[in-house]
Amino acid sequence: MGQLARHPRVSLSGLCFPKLSAVEGVAAVAELGVKVVTTTALARFDLRPGADNEASRKLAVADIDRAAAVGVTSVYTLTGPRAHPDWADDLDAYARVADGLVEYAAGRGIALCVEPTNWLFADLNFVHGFHDGIAFARATGLRICLDLFHTWIESGLRAEIAQNIDLITHVQLSDMRRGARSLPSRAVPGDGDVPLASIVRWLLDAGYEGYFDLELDGPSIDAIGHRQAADRAAGWLDGLLAELGA
Repeated sequence: MGQLARHPRVSLSGLCFPKLSAVEGVAAVAELGVKVVTTTALARFDLRPGADNEASRKLAVADIDRAAAVGVTSVYTLTGPRAHPDWADDLDAYARVADGLVEYAAGRGIALCVEPTNWLFADLNFVHGFHDGIAFARATGLRICLDLFHTWIESGLRAEIAQNIDLITHVQLSDMRRGARSLPSRAVPGDGDVPLASIVRWLLDAGYEGYFDLELDGPSIDAIGHRQAADRAAGWLDGLLAELGA
């Protein structure tokens, strides 16, 4: 993900440019100034009993090594789908398979994070929501990439941010309009109904010191144009962070 040459804590996800390669996506915002601040990692495993995850672990290590090579301080992953009726058994299975990866990443100066998603991503992840992410992180040692698109509706969000800010390493944000049914249904911040300004304030008040990463895709973004949407979103976030004294 690239950092924009606006407020130093505004960054822009490569997903804002879905039709471009990673290199082309960086070039698309190069005139604004780009610095890589986080990347994805494929620490996603088959949690069924007896599954062979050796190749998957090697991929995870390779992703961590690549991230270290470009100087990022965090990488984030999904877990792989649940394999057990009881969520706690999936948590235990993941902790066993991923044993040592957190320490390996830390040795490279990188925090390994999980991204909680909504249940529509159950084919890729079993951590759904910030509440689950907290339990997962406390048990495995991973930290959290908090994507507000997936988590803004949680009833305990404000309190759990305040109580678990130490777990949050990266924050992703976008807006959405009530009634949107497509997936993804992201909108430019300020165009929708998510109380983003309040949530960003909660994070700052709790002591969050990391980046705010704009992740924009979906039909409404396509209609605006990817570069135009990214530029407008960055301007909105830049103004908000300045207003909040970040």
